Amino acid sequence: MTKKFTHCGICLAACGLELEVEQNRIVSLRSDSEHPLTRGFVCAKGLAGLEMTTDPLRVLHPYERIGSEWRRIAWDEANEKISQRLREIISKHGPQSVAMYYGAGNPTSSINYMMADGFVRALGSDRMYNVLTLEFTNRYLVMEKMYGRQFFVTQPDIENTHCLLIFGSNPMVSIDHPGIIASLKALKERGGKLIVVDPRRTETARMADIHARIIPGTDLFMLEAMYSRIFAHKLHNSPFLEKNCSGHEFFEKRTWPVTLDDAERICGVPAKLIARITEEFTRAKSACAVAKLGINTSSNGTLTYWLVEALNAITGNVDRPGGLIFNPGILDLNLLSRMAAGRKQRKSRVGGFPYLTGSYPASVLPAEILSDAPDRIRALIVDAGDPSLVFPNSQKFEKAAKRLELIVSIDMYMNETAQVSHFVLPAANFFEKDDLYVTFPDHFAQKFAQWSHKVVEPPDEARAEWEIFRDLSRRIGVPILNQWPLDIMFRIGELAGKTMGQPKKFAFNPKNYYKMLLGMMGKVKFSELMSNPHGVSAGSIKFGAALRKLATRSRKIELAPADFVREIEKIALPPNTPPDLPFTLITGERSPHTKNTNLRGLKSLTSRQSENFARINPNDAASQSIRDGDTIEISTSSGALRIKAKVDDTMRGGVVSIGHGWGRKLAHPESRDMTAEHGVNVNLLTDDSRLDALTGMPVYNSIPCSILKCDK
Repeated sequence: MTKKFTHCGICLAACGLELEVEQNRIVSLRSDSEHPLTRGFVCAKGLAGLEMTTDPLRVLHPYERIGSEWRRIAWDEANEKISQRLREIISKHGPQSVAMYYGAGNPTSSINYMMADGFVRALGSDRMYNVLTLEFTNRYLVMEKMYGRQFFVTQPDIENTHCLLIFGSNPMVSIDHPGIIASLKALKERGGKLIVVDPRRTETARMADIHARIIPGTDLFMLEAMYSRIFAHKLHNSPFLEKNCSGHEFFEKRTWPVTLDDAERICGVPAKLIARITEEFTRAKSACAVAKLGINTSSNGTLTYWLVEALNAITGNVDRPGGLIFNPGILDLNLLSRMAAGRKQRKSRVGGFPYLTGSYPASVLPAEILSDAPDRIRALIVDAGDPSLVFPNSQKFEKAAKRLELIVSIDMYMNETAQVSHFVLPAANFFEKDDLYVTFPDHFAQKFAQWSHKVVEPPDEARAEWEIFRDLSRRIGVPILNQWPLDIMFRIGELAGKTMGQPKKFAFNPKNYYKMLLGMMGKVKFSELMSNPHGVSAGSIKFGAALRKLATRSRKIELAPADFVREIEKIALPPNTPPDLPFTLITGERSPHTKNTNLRGLKSLTSRQSENFARINPNDAASQSIRDGDTIEISTSSGALRIKAKVDDTMRGGVVSIGHGWGRKLAHPESRDMTAEHGVNVNLLTDDSRLDALTGMPVYNSIPCSILKCDK
């Protein structure tokens, strides 16, 4: 029995894990009590990760679809056939006819994303579509406009703040950062204020000193009312604004169109409560305001995120203890992004949306496939994702998939997208490959890194994704990571290693790649990572340093980016609710037993929650004669579905909440075993034409809907 340490790869918190391994089998899994960030914490999902390695529905061999049948093929045959199909499509239609969608199934893997991105760019295409564009790219646009770089990302200093204001997030369940549950409890214990703005009394809202149960999609107007009060009562930090900010005159001189009384009528939050929140936040010794998915995927998501971010600067709470902080991480992500994607300013053909985080918005991918352009997308590689379930208006992706000449799915499972693919390639689990998580340093409170150790070998023919892209690159004749010098260097190293009788010593692999990369530009040494199984800290955050390194033209925080100002002046008050759609639907609710479309078949989790449901307020239920557990029909302008009702007084009246990522039905290509369909796909109700004007992100929340009780 061998004890090994690594971290969980299910979500971005990356909690430390301790495992016992015997004969290439994980015997036990528990939290790592010596991990410096998670300090012995791991959630139920992390503990269930062990089941993923032995799940009988895992795909363990490459497969090709012939008509409606699946045929197991060898890796060499799969690589040759895929490469040949790609060559033919590129030769006939150009490299832009090939696209990549990168999903959320492998969130802590940096090498996988780099290899996937590098592969499609090496083919000559920039048609990259990643999952961030469905959830977070408004955040990166705000960072770019205010601070000068997309990956100059802020986070709250929860450990030191006196007031934390949260819009649209439930971190007690979503666990955004390692150790965040303990941090929130410590905030309360030291007398700090916790304020939550959310239509539901979530697990986090139950801890809060103040909970504003807002109408979904109206946060922008509540913030406008807060700004109106701040400047009317001179609650802003003038010295900070003068010294560190450009464009503060817009905020100071603007006649904010929403008063407290207006906000009460629009947002459903009492005027006195909005005033109290404003006073608590602005008068706190230190404070930080943050927004997450509830804001990002609602109406006016980018503008709302901008006003939340700017609120910290207006009160002087940026780059200081207890305010917003910048974690630069151990690698310069802005530099790596420029090296991969270049500096070219790009816009999507459909909608003219910006290229953010090296990606076009995934919400327009089906329309790009269905377009009549000569170089429309004809081949799609899907890595660790399931567009069939997660894209808005699922019916449209289903239609688009039928038009594609080639779909390759790289995944652990035969998910819905894989079932309509031409080739399915089996991926390794995060326990079965080496990696380094460096892509989201804003989820760590310090400059920290931990090597993700391979603790067991992949079963049968499953392979790490980096190996799959390496072999495809070489088969089709393009360089690894789209870098010929790097590729040639490692090819020479492989020849040298073979001569020495050690073929892997200098070959391309995550260890050799990151050893080189960290040696060139890293803030920790590779040897430190290898000798510290619980992770390595590269030092604490130095307050004030980030404000001296802003990449904006003024070298200050740009509070009023021109395109944001133009857009906010166009915003009218929310339209009246359509009479036939009197309720408001939100679809981003998180569960402690699920993670997006993942983990649906693991018994330890499905025994606790086996389906999603429509959470509705008791008064709304009574008005429709609906009882807990009744089947109801939810309709929007995009479609309708039937689902069980969960009558719950934590829900605001007039609002319905349905968790996303359900309705999944996994299949096995040989045994034909299939999981029962767990829950329903809420994206049958969402609209791919209702997109954020600035980013092209879909609106998954604040959707008008109706409720109808169904006959038994």
